[in-house]
Amino acid sequence: MVKYLFGRVLGGVVTLFLVTALAFFATAFAPGNPASVLLGNMATPERIEAITRQLGLDQPLPVRYGIWLRETLLGNLGTSNVSFKPVNDLLLAAAFPTIQLALASLVVAVVIAIPLGLVLAQNRNSWWSRPASGLITLGISVPGFWVGLMLIVLFSVTLKILPSGGYTPPSKDLWLNIRSLILPVATLAIYLIPSVVRFVRVTAISVLREDYVDTARAKGTAPAAILLRHVAPNTLVTTITYIGLQLGVLISGAVVVELIFSIPGLGRLGLNAVLNRDYPVVQGVVLLAATGYVAVNLLIDLAYALIDPRVRAR
Repeated sequence: MVKYLFGRVLGGVVTLFLVTALAFFATAFAPGNPASVLLGNMATPERIEAITRQLGLDQPLPVRYGIWLRETLLGNLGTSNVSFKPVNDLLLAAAFPTIQLALASLVVAVVIAIPLGLVLAQNRNSWWSRPASGLITLGISVPGFWVGLMLIVLFSVTLKILPSGGYTPPSKDLWLNIRSLILPVATLAIYLIPSVVRFVRVTAISVLREDYVDTARAKGTAPAAILLRHVAPNTLVTTITYIGLQLGVLISGAVVVELIFSIPGLGRLGLNAVLNRDYPVVQGVVLLAATGYVAVNLLIDLAYALIDPRVRAR
């Protein structure tokens, strides 16, 4: 198991290194000069040259990457070219709303999707199985932003029971924080649930065809007991891995949801940074998102090793 985890950690470190290179060189080769954007109407060739030297943009790319990588390893992600605030502070302020939104959405989606997928697999020959599968396919096809807009129209404009946007930190008012996240969390959960339900259903159906399940039926074990004791644990092993892979979908969906509901998270921060060519902030957002993705997948690999004895035996 130690060898297994060491390989996963090493792979995560290599992934992060490649992400740093991609984030840096993608912004370095992007069109436009950050100095021109920073100066705006006051831009003159002399001032642009001065700001370019001040930002270190006149140095060779390998030198700039080496300096940026060294500072990143020391925990210094630089200063915003627009607000002149430390990138660390901007990321810290924006990370909590995104983490809260993503975790709440993931918990809601998992709690609903896994039992629903198991029930659909157990009752795959029932009359309502096909309509339910059709609804799942429809849910996968519906864009997440459309779901968010429809929820705003229904609960904010028509019923007027939930706010249409904004974010209140829990430190200020916990109840307002919960109310401000209900619609965004519902949007992301609805976006994620259909794909997880379909995966759990397909996996559980294959497990239900195994010989040990037939043996349990022959012994007279109740269908509910078979589902909980035999099908669910064996389905959970691959489902955990699938949910980890869906984390990227969740992050990309969170960007759209933050824009729709005016949540000051990492997605909104990163988009504004791209529009303003604030490359230090762009690099910081990409690096932080990649770090979170790698960390969560390492935790999932650890959970996978704890659930499946075959992994621990490697």
